[in-house]
Amino acid sequence: MATARMVEAALQMFGATFNKNAEWQAQVFPIWEHGLQTVKDVHLHKAIMNVCMKKHQYPPTLGHVLEEVGDVVRVLGGSATTIEYKFCEDCIQRDGVREVSAHFMIHKGNKGKIHNCITRCTCEGAELKYPKMGDWYSLQTKMMNDGRITLKNFIVSDAACPILTMQQRAPHHYARMLRVQKERAAEGKPNPYMAVAQSMIDGRFVPEETKYRHKPTQTFVDKPKTINYSTPHGRIDPDDCPF
Repeated sequence: MATARMVEAALQMFGATFNKNAEWQAQVFPIWEHGLQTVKDVHLHKAIMNVCMKKHQYPPTLGHVLEEVGDVVRVLGGSATTIEYKFCEDCIQRDGVREVSAHFMIHKGNKGKIHNCITRCTCEGAELKYPKMGDWYSLQTKMMNDGRITLKNFIVSDAACPILTMQQRAPHHYARMLRVQKERAAEGKPNPYMAVAQSMIDGRFVPEETKYRHKPTQTFVDKPKTINYSTPHGRIDPDDCPF
């Protein structure tokens, strides 16, 4: 996003080149700031320099600047625009998405069911980033107005809980897990995963050191320890050894 300082500098260069006074610059500043909100500062600076150095039959406009930005990007490579989405506190940790766990009862057969899914938030940033994704509020309204089911519980992730827990998403499996853990503890069967998890929670988990086989230390001899060598050709001095 082009900063206000960069837009102001671009207007000053534009005004000095094409004889536009400070009053004109102040009037068009909001328009330029809005039109350049997805343009990077480095591309805007290069584009405005190119526009000011070119010969024009008529005074250029903001549209000419944007066209020049596209040309600059094609030369330099990369993306011409960058959009900074502004998310709310409830979805900023997950970039605009909200996790949903809907617990409902189906009237036909009197059967309970859980629907877990990912939806977008209702804030403006999430709507811009995910225009084709449904939001959590629309899903809640649709399920509440569906005569075939009765919505028992509708859980949505938020700032305090950006990721739903297993107890929220699958309470039946969570209850079974606790039951199995309790039965194994009563039978005296250890649970190695609990010890590791507790150590990680306390911040004291240190993996065991890898044990390597001891490698003998090599001894390097700078000078020969023998006075001479015996070869088939006779006894020779170490300095004259051909091997």
